[in-house]
Amino acid sequence: MTSERPFRFGVVLISEGCSRSEWVGKCRRAEDLGYDVILAPDHLNLTSPFPSVVLAAEATQRPRVGTYVLNTAFHNSTLLARDIATLDQFVDGRLEVGLGTGYVEWEHTRAGVPFGTPGDRVDRLAETVTRLDQLLTDPDHAKPAQSPRPPLLVGGHGDRVLRLAARQAEIVSFVGAQFQARHGRMVVATAEQMAERVEFVRRAAGPRADQLEFNLLSKATIITDHPASAVDQLRRFGPDLDDQQLLDIPVVGVGTPRQIAEKLHRTREVYGISYTTVNESWMDAFGQVINVL
Repeated sequence: MTSERPFRFGVVLISEGCSRSEWVGKCRRAEDLGYDVILAPDHLNLTSPFPSVVLAAEATQRPRVGTYVLNTAFHNSTLLARDIATLDQFVDGRLEVGLGTGYVEWEHTRAGVPFGTPGDRVDRLAETVTRLDQLLTDPDHAKPAQSPRPPLLVGGHGDRVLRLAARQAEIVSFVGAQFQARHGRMVVATAEQMAERVEFVRRAAGPRADQLEFNLLSKATIITDHPASAVDQLRRFGPDLDDQQLLDIPVVGVGTPRQIAEKLHRTREVYGISYTTVNESWMDAFGQVINVL
């Protein structure tokens, strides 16, 4: 599979305890490093994603801005559509909207929102995506700057969420991991499992498959001249994988900046994934890779 889409790179910035000047500084640092998208998460211990996104846009010139990802359980769909339309207007059409199910139980409890089963949370996400699509294209509703609406990103690993993303979003984000009870935590997908997930999405998308942008949520970027020496740092991501499998998993980059850049080229060629998002802790390391590309 070959993708002609250009590379794009996003970073999820963490605002815990952040002053205005600190947030502005982070956003400008991300722009200087070459990131194409600056993203705010949606957690109760962080600043609200909406003003964070507005300030990110005001502090920068080139990058798009957005959320990775909104917890749809926290938001009334009708009011959320109004907020998204307003946000898109105030950032001059630079907005991308990432949506998710939410996964932290204590946050739901504190917010007075039922946590429910995984199926319940996917139901809420699906209902929100459908409702946003209706409202943001309704001429009687608040209008976003982008037409017909800002692009939606939906991500996950399981069948239901990926099917939803394939059929109703513009950007499909592969988190490349799933919860395994015997380890009590998320475990990364192997290269072969990632290939199966991508093919699943393409089948579910049908005729619109080639219109989708594929995103990958990277778990780590380790800059080293000796990749084999970094395997122990990756072991927590895949306790049952051998050394080579750990180095091959698509959601981590290990090696020199040029070696990691070459891996991104292979990832785009094999999976069609052209858009990579990293967490702030890896922003500077991955910035070296962006510089090579």
